[in-house]
Amino acid sequence: MKHHHLLFLLGITLVASCSSKNEVLLSVHNPLDQPRKDAVILISRGEISNWMEVPEGTLPILLDENRNPVPCQADDVNGDGTWDELFALMDLPRGGQQKVILTMLPCGEYPEFEPRTNLRLGDASKPGYPELQKASRLESINFHNYSGQTGAVYQMEGPAWENDKIGFRNYLDQRNSMDIFGKITGKMVLDSVGVAGAPSYHEPNAWGMDILMVGTSLGAGGIAYLFNDSIYRVGDSGSGTYQVLFEGSQRSRFKLTYNNWNVEGTPVDVVQQIEIAGGRHYYQSTVTYSGSDLSMELVTGIVNMKSRELHVLDPDPNHVALLTHDTQAEDGSILTMALLLPLSSLLQYGESKKTGEGITETSYAILDTNPGNPVVFRFYAFWEKEDPAWASIENVNAYLKSEAERWTQSVVFDIQN
Repeated sequence: MKHHHLLFLLGITLVASCSSKNEVLLSVHNPLDQPRKDAVILISRGEISNWMEVPEGTLPILLDENRNPVPCQADDVNGDGTWDELFALMDLPRGGQQKVILTMLPCGEYPEFEPRTNLRLGDASKPGYPELQKASRLESINFHNYSGQTGAVYQMEGPAWENDKIGFRNYLDQRNSMDIFGKITGKMVLDSVGVAGAPSYHEPNAWGMDILMVGTSLGAGGIAYLFNDSIYRVGDSGSGTYQVLFEGSQRSRFKLTYNNWNVEGTPVDVVQQIEIAGGRHYYQSTVTYSGSDLSMELVTGIVNMKSRELHVLDPDPNHVALLTHDTQAEDGSILTMALLLPLSSLLQYGESKKTGEGITETSYAILDTNPGNPVVFRFYAFWEKEDPAWASIENVNAYLKSEAERWTQSVVFDIQN
């Protein structure tokens, strides 16, 4: 298995200079009146360089007070071949704090942590399904002619991503919808799903199964744009690519690009970055369009072909959640799907048509944007087979409330003398 804010981006309070040139002691504090499991610690290379020496050939790491490694990773975010951020996950008590040591290790001595995230795009045309770091989207393949074609080129018909709670995939063709893999194991499994000789992922397996019927909807957080009162699926023309940005045990990120996408005769470029981290029930999308001054609004959505009601939740003053909670998993069990959105971005929400050409059977949200301006949203999935607690919408609502609070209020840390 591969090892390599979120946007819970950290508020950083600098109260002292470095404790030494080799390491610094940090006090990590949770200001919320709720415990934080897998709280994010995110520190930039610039900040670390201000506090301590960063020798060439080393990577930053966090240690607990007993000098045991805290699961973390150093990521090259901008693709220049040099790490830019230290990312870690750790549990924090309600209103409590823990001390950690920041130090540097030679690259060859960096620990290998239990993987909690995984990206997978396999080349189905070659023996062993070799993994692809980059790939081109299949063109001229759409809802009318995809059968047997995309799956012959790409394992699982496109890129898949997972953590220890849930999995997702994207159809790497002009359908460009999102799907969900329900998981009943914390292990990383998608490397061996959808390969010759493996059981069908449409049927229950020891790890879980594909639990969503997507049809011609936006599925699990697919994207479109609103222009001149019409909604257009991103990528139904032009060309597209997939590229891994970084992949690690604690978080992974990739991007989907759409070039020369035709919107009523005007070519538009769209970039969607997708990130997943350990312990989450969501993936996060950051979407930007460019190449045109068209006035468009981003649209994302949830397939609603098997749900009876769209629930609207105001989990905190800064966010809104749109969710469906019903027996809408393919095995007849309860599946909740939710969009958690910054309230400042949401313009309106609604329902698409049920039948016909274009996007159907979708509960959608319209988000404010303009060229070059990134829009961020999170798509959540809660399957009762993963945790029976998700059979209760009250439990889901409580969880989304805590998630909104975590998104609003970062972990805070101080440098100790």
